[in-house]
Amino acid sequence: MITLRQKIFISVGVISAFIIIAFLVVFYIKANDKNNTQNNTNSNNVVNENVIDANNPNNVLTPINNQTDENIVKPVGTPEELFVKQMAKIFVERFFTYSNQNDNVHITELEGTVTPKMLSWMKTQMKEKGQNYSGMTTRVISSSLVNFDKVIGVAKVSIGVEETISQDVEDSLQQEKLQKIFEVDFVLVNNDWKVDGVWDKTDAN
Repeated sequence: MITLRQKIFISVGVISAFIIIAFLVVFYIKANDKNNTQNNTNSNNVVNENVIDANNPNNVLTPINNQTDENIVKPVGTPEELFVKQMAKIFVERFFTYSNQNDNVHITELEGTVTPKMLSWMKTQMKEKGQNYSGMTTRVISSSLVNFDKVIGVAKVSIGVEETISQDVEDSLQQEKLQKIFEVDFVLVNNDWKVDGVWDKTDAN
């Protein structure tokens, strides 16, 4: 004979077992729903990483799967032509960005990129150090290849820039903005393109 106490224990045990089983089933269902939701979210997310065109850093390309072909900006020209254009941009921005307190690093940093004749002229443009700050910042806004002839070994690039001229006057920094056009001449020296001249063509346009 099963006593009343044993019946109570058995009943409590069976009920507890059902509660535990029910809890485990609910927990398992919720865990599966959460995993499915995460998988769907991950599959629907599209990573939108911009890619910088190595030949022309001004062009930022979006991955092909995120845009149509007509939105892709492709650089025009051979890798060597694009290199000369980029070199002209770097030269103009660096040479025409200076102050009277930077020890003419805008010239010394470019020594390896120019011909001896060009370097001699650049040294005549050195700025004297002054107590009151004055300087200029140059930003390239356009560039185009005017001439490129590797057989002869010459090239020319037209560069449009915005110059910001700054000067400290009575403890007040005064600024003026100008837009100019420069032409940069290159010559091929031992298979290495060197800057051989820079000309202000603003008045001619």
